[in-house]
Amino acid sequence: MNLKIDITRGMLVGLCLVLLVALIGNSRTDATQGAPATKTAVAVVNLEKTFNGLEEWTAAESQIIEMGATIEDEATRRREMVEGLFADTEDYPVGSEKFKEAQRKYEIAALEFQAYVAMHQSRRMEFNDYEIRRIYEKIKSSAQQMADERGIELILVDDSVVPIPPNTTDILAQISSRRVLFARTQLDITDALITQMNTAFRAAGS
Repeated sequence: MNLKIDITRGMLVGLCLVLLVALIGNSRTDATQGAPATKTAVAVVNLEKTFNGLEEWTAAESQIIEMGATIEDEATRRREMVEGLFADTEDYPVGSEKFKEAQRKYEIAALEFQAYVAMHQSRRMEFNDYEIRRIYEKIKSSAQQMADERGIELILVDDSVVPIPPNTTDILAQISSRRVLFARTQLDITDALITQMNTAFRAAGS
């Protein structure tokens, strides 16, 4: 009788051990697998299309064009003045005092004309670069806002939409500089980004 009880107890202990091992194994498997991986939302933006679609960039371009027209008008006036002073030198005998005076005035005006053109072209380029950088930073900020609202983890500039120039001399450099090989249109948030930024631009009263 005692022998049967011991055998029964032994079987129960063994069964408990088997169940315990199974439970430990399952818990280890669950721990190893961990929680399901969170899906990473990705979107792409056509940067050139974004710039061209922004009303703020259109306004900045108008300023740049107006600045260029003003510079061109003044440059034309100065060039005509220089040409007139050069014509004056032909009215006097070469080597005469009046010739020397006319030539001096011409040379000074020519130098001033060159300095004006160089300085204002540089200022125009600086303003152009400033506006591009300023609006680019706004695009980045707006993209981050959209990412926060939509749960997007990564927004890439879709450079796959820009074709490689057919006559490029360094095809490897062109290829290696690209970051996106392919993106489905469902990932493109360009139009939504443009709409969001134009709405904010209008709301600012610009």
